[in-house]
Order: sequence, then C-alpha cells, then structure tokens
Amino acid sequence: MRIIFALIACILIFPALPLRIEAQNAKTKRPHSKTKEATAAKKPKSEKWKFSFLPVGLQKNPQPEYVIITEMSDEGRKLPPPSFDKPVYYISHAIGQRDVGDSYGGTKTVEYNYLEEQLSRSLASNGYRPAGETNAATQVLFIAWGMHNRVVEPENSNDGDDEHHYVVGYEDINNLLSRARIVGGAKFADEFAAALSDQLAWTRNLRARGPLRIFSERDDLTGSLVDQIFEDCYYLLVTALDFDALRHNERKVLWTTKISTTSRGINFMSTLPNMVELGSYYFGRETEVPDILRKRLMKKATVEIGEATVQEYIIPSGTTPPEK
Repeated sequence: MRIIFALIACILIFPALPLRIEAQNAKTKRPHSKTKEATAAKKPKSEKWKFSFLPVGLQKNPQPEYVIITEMSDEGRKLPPPSFDKPVYYISHAIGQRDVGDSYGGTKTVEYNYLEEQLSRSLASNGYRPAGETNAATQVLFIAWGMHNRVVEPENSNDGDDEHHYVVGYEDINNLLSRARIVGGAKFADEFAAALSDQLAWTRNLRARGPLRIFSERDDLTGSLVDQIFEDCYYLLVTALDFDALRHNERKVLWTTKISTTSRGINFMSTLPNMVELGSYYFGRETEVPDILRKRLMKKATVEIGEATVQEYIIPSGTTPPEK
C-alpha cells in the first residue's frame, strides 16, 4: 500500500513534501553487529565548563552546548515507556539533509550512511530495534538533519543606541519561529512568538530592552534557548509515527526528539556523532523542558609510552652495513 502524506505535520519546519512508503513490503536492514552490543541508555551528564580565550573555531577540542527535547503526543503517552528489555520494533526512513535559511559556500552534505550505524545503536540502547521477519513493526521513524541558518542580517541601529537591530520581514519572522520550534519545542516556540510579537509592536530592534528581552531573562534556560534561536544551528530530528495508522493512510505522530547545537565555528560532521550519542536516552522519552548538555567534540585520548628496548635486526645479504 502506498502512503503519501505531508512531512510538515511531522517535523513542523519544512514545506509539505510528498513521501512514499511501501508499508507491507518495506525493506529494513538487519541490525548491525554493533547494535547487539548496545547497553541500556543512561541519562547523560553535562561536562564541566572550561574557559578558553580562543573563539570556538580556533579551539582544538571545543565544548559546544546541545539542546535536546522530546515532545510526546497524547497517543504517544498511551504507549508504555521505552524499555531496553522490552523493545519497540520500527521501520526507519531517512528524509535526508534539509537545510533552512541562508546557505553558505563550501558546506558538504552529510549522507545518511554517516550516522546510520550509530543512530541504530543509540535507538537500541533506549529500547528501539529494527523490525524483522519475526518482529512486526509498530512505529515508523523518520530521520531528518541539517543546518537551520538565519535569514536576518544585522545592520547598524539608527535609533540612538549602540545595539544592532534586525530588519524583520515575513520570511525573517518565520525563520525565527521555525528555529524556535527546533530548539525549544512547540510550547516554548509559542511563548517566544508571543514575546516576539509584543516586541515588534513596540520596536523593530529585537535586541533592545523590551518584551523579548524580559522574556529571555526570566531564567537561565530561557536565556540560553533564545540565544540559540538567534544563531545558526545544526539539528537532528527523529519523529515516530504509528505504523498501523500509516497503513490506513492516517497520520498519527507519537513523539519527536529534537537535538540542536549552535553551528558557529563547528563542523557538522564533527558534531553530529555527539548529537546522536546524546540522544540515546531521549529517543521516545518525553521531557518536560529542553535539556542543555555540554560535551566536547572529541573524547580525550591518552598515549602511554612503554619502557624503551633495543630490537636486534638482521642485515639482508648483499647489503652494506651502515657506518657507525
């Protein structure tokens, strides 16, 4: 049965894209051998912040912050929580990289095979396993990733202060609201939209003291989320839909896990593995508010030098020994 529906209802940021799924004859890859070695996911802890005088782009091993949130629908809440011992079986479908906002030259598209194995292992650690001949699928997971860049360009303020203001048009506002949904989820995006509307009714300067600034200062979490909304970011989305509903051409979203991080000075292919790893605990597990975790791009490596020894060697015949 061929099922066509609009992806915008699933990930909330892109124009409707026709999507075709062979529900009865869907091909799923067998779990990779490493997937079997997965262990039950534990809630990750944020690394201790370390100060650096260098900008992120010049640091050897920067320490970006990752924002993670899982939004659950009413239908999703009726399901038992994910369990490593009692897994949920799924079919996955890669939407691919979907970039939003202004594009930059020299950026390389990240293919699905770059994150497929690790993503499968991360999902398995939280109780999600690929369906097979003996385990029927109950969920379909749609995976999308990409860059969500600004379309707002700062210019010098002419209203008597030293701050920048933003020339906001219809496209600019939609861009901010779209990124707000990625970064903070639907509830936070609605709150941000209300504050943004009040700010625009008063001044075009989005950084001036006003309703938006007051909103961002209500607590540390809100301030961090607002800061990331005004920055370019990378994101990873995993959205689960009910498999049986799709077979009947119905869309029933169960949950969506959103992971994002500021892209300034960071290479996407370097930070994407961290995004997948940190998401292990959160896939299909509802969060009341976004969690912010700090993690270095590369794990610390140590080199142990053993005791020096002299190795004898035999000079091949027909060669002249080196002079001492």
